[in-house]
Amino acid sequence: MMTVDLTQYKNEPVSGHTSKGDQPKWHIGDIWYKADHMGYEALSEVIVSWMLEHSSIENFVAYAPIAIYSTEKQYIGCQSKNFRQDDEMLIPLEKLHRAYYGVGLAKKLAEFFEVEERIQYTVSFVERTTELSDFGAYLSTLLELDAFILNEDRHTNNIAVIRNEKTGVFRLCPIFDHGLSLLSDLNDYPLTKDVYSSISSVQAKPFSSDFSEQVEAAGQLYGSCLKFNFTKMQIQQKIQELKDYYSSEIVERIEQIIFEQMRRYRYLF
Repeated sequence: MMTVDLTQYKNEPVSGHTSKGDQPKWHIGDIWYKADHMGYEALSEVIVSWMLEHSSIENFVAYAPIAIYSTEKQYIGCQSKNFRQDDEMLIPLEKLHRAYYGVGLAKKLAEFFEVEERIQYTVSFVERTTELSDFGAYLSTLLELDAFILNEDRHTNNIAVIRNEKTGVFRLCPIFDHGLSLLSDLNDYPLTKDVYSSISSVQAKPFSSDFSEQVEAAGQLYGSCLKFNFTKMQIQQKIQELKDYYSSEIVERIEQIIFEQMRRYRYLF
């Protein structure tokens, strides 16, 4: 088990960008550390980044498991490299829209009745203000991934672009922050609850509460780009490697969830 001693460091300020509250975070040098807060968020980060490593997606953040010793207690968490350069700023779409129009993107999207209209408006707004020409395909891929991993936290503060503050040039943000995926919130999805009923109860964001509806609408507009290239045996082996950090009950649950999602989304393989 990998460990890190952060007893001499303070947590990062709470950002408020997560709909269910923020994990404890530390930014030390070029590394970010995040600790479990509601269940097994770090495990989800690690597994999802491994799946992305074995996919058609190239622009993503890799996470590794780690035990964190802080002044408060010992956590199970994950670590990742900082993906921003010194002169770069992460700008959530919610903030970007408010800067241009004085109102958040979520409030603007509520004016549209159709899911397709919400997605199309978002892509048009981002490409117009950032001069990024491929945001539609990026967003479509993100929504496909969210459906597969059951990410319930993709609100408008959790989709972002990166701007160089010196040049004003934007770039696409690497895909990151999957903590609230794979039923990791044990308050809402306790281990005692049936996995299949939990899967069915997860609600999507930000264009519809239905994952399939978002994926279908984005796919019709901008195509489908996500493909995975791992097998059941490979993901099972990866999950088993994390038994040092999590109980067998949690590890087996993750395996069951992913196998079910592989069955539901065969077209992604």
